[in-house]
Amino acid sequence: MPSSPTPTANDSKNPMGDPGTRVRKGNVYGVIACQGDSLTYGSRDPDGMSYPIYLGRMLSERHAQTWVTLNYGVPGECWAEIARRNYQELVSAPDAGEVCLWGGTNDAWKDRPLEQSLIACEAVLDQCKALGRFVYMANLPGKRGFGAPREPWAMNEQIKRLNEAYAKIAERRRLALVDLTEIPAEHFSDGIHLTQAGNRWVAEKFAAAIEARR
Repeated sequence: MPSSPTPTANDSKNPMGDPGTRVRKGNVYGVIACQGDSLTYGSRDPDGMSYPIYLGRMLSERHAQTWVTLNYGVPGECWAEIARRNYQELVSAPDAGEVCLWGGTNDAWKDRPLEQSLIACEAVLDQCKALGRFVYMANLPGKRGFGAPREPWAMNEQIKRLNEAYAKIAERRRLALVDLTEIPAEHFSDGIHLTQAGNRWVAEKFAAAIEARR
């Protein structure tokens, strides 16, 4: 009678079947958690697309490898709200060794005190560090063009202060700072959110940062 195959390092127990059976994991090169707000979620995209989807496909196609991106963006959230859920979400994705982090637009829109926003931002970064995740931290383009009447133009002053703080935080913590301040105006759908071309543009910037680290 033939013996059962010896389990390998790439095997894991099948959570849906017999605990004694094992299923082989796919050959995944990299898993990236994308954390943020509506800009990460992909709000306003007519087809439900987002930069994380494009990012995973770009890396997979360019390098003939399998890359997976996890979209944890929640519309309307500020740094404090992200801090409430970020740790648990990263714990649920142990294979995600890297995090694309893009937040702060809602802090500026809601005029939250800069000091409090940065405390919450650093708390999110502490969570990533505690779990051993490398962070690609993006800065903010702010409001550009028309079509977003609820968001005041004054928010751009807070965006400027946040971006200045992000640069210092990235240097101090040795993070990869991803510059998204120069998104072309035509890539905005409503002055805040992005078109599909805008989502692709952002994905390209994150992809370049990820490739530069390797």
